[in-house]
Amino acid sequence: MKILLLVFLLVAEVVLFSAIGGESFRSAGDVLTYLQGLLEQSGHVLFLALGMTVVLMTAGIDLSVGSMVALVACVMASFPEGTSFWWTAVPAGFLLALLLGFTNGALIAFLDIPPIIATLGTMIFYRGLCYVVIGDLEMAPFLSVPDYEQFGGYVPILIFMALVFGGGGLLFYRSRWRRELLMLGGNRVAARYAGVPVSRRICQVYALVGGLAFLSALLYTARNSSVRANALTGLELKVIVAVVLGGTLVQGGSGSILGSFLGVFVIAVLEEGLRGATQWGNEHLPFSISHLQYVLLGALLVAGVWLHTQVGKRWG
Repeated sequence: MKILLLVFLLVAEVVLFSAIGGESFRSAGDVLTYLQGLLEQSGHVLFLALGMTVVLMTAGIDLSVGSMVALVACVMASFPEGTSFWWTAVPAGFLLALLLGFTNGALIAFLDIPPIIATLGTMIFYRGLCYVVIGDLEMAPFLSVPDYEQFGGYVPILIFMALVFGGGGLLFYRSRWRRELLMLGGNRVAARYAGVPVSRRICQVYALVGGLAFLSALLYTARNSSVRANALTGLELKVIVAVVLGGTLVQGGSGSILGSFLGVFVIAVLEEGLRGATQWGNEHLPFSISHLQYVLLGALLVAGVWLHTQVGKRWG
């Protein structure tokens, strides 16, 4: 039922923005082009949403994902361009992303710092490191790396989705690991008594987010060709809104990967629709319609949580 609500919301958004933005869907080709654009635009958010879903299942949260992706991209951009980039910058970025994610997990698991405080601290710390690495420069070595830009297209994103969401998601749903994470999110004390290695699982979950942050950095830099230290500011808000809108409970013990997937597209359609409605907004509104983005994101978050709560009470 919750998935149907998201599908209905997606359709309503497309209809609304088509009416005021002039988006044309006269043929299957138009629809396919529109979907490809959405996929390329939101590819780096999709994989972070998967990681955030798993984190929220454990009653945690990761506010550092935007800074993490930016730092990985900045470090990769500091390496020499050319063919050597593949065997220097890319492995370094992957290892760094795992380390950053594991650091978040270690702060929470071993130092017993609340997730929201730990990741708020690392969000600021990682962002500061972005400026340490590249300063105020805009780095763009990615255009000179052979075949690198191909990762910004929809075909590689579809392949990654099939591997991560398809293969990984299927294994995840059937795994004991998932059941232990749900138990951990439902009651951490009971999970310990049940023999769940709580500290290890927390570190694994946040390291997973780090690995997905690397993939997100790869897709983002391939599509945008450059990176600045302030890149992707506010990305964590989009990811959290998408995941919560998708039906994952912030208090832990429940999560929906499919719901998070649809939640990302709800936000992508909203952003694309606002861009397409610029002319309509200039004619009918006393302010730029793009300024409504965060107003609508906040409204979507509150309305989505309320609807999920009502559906849960009625059908759960």
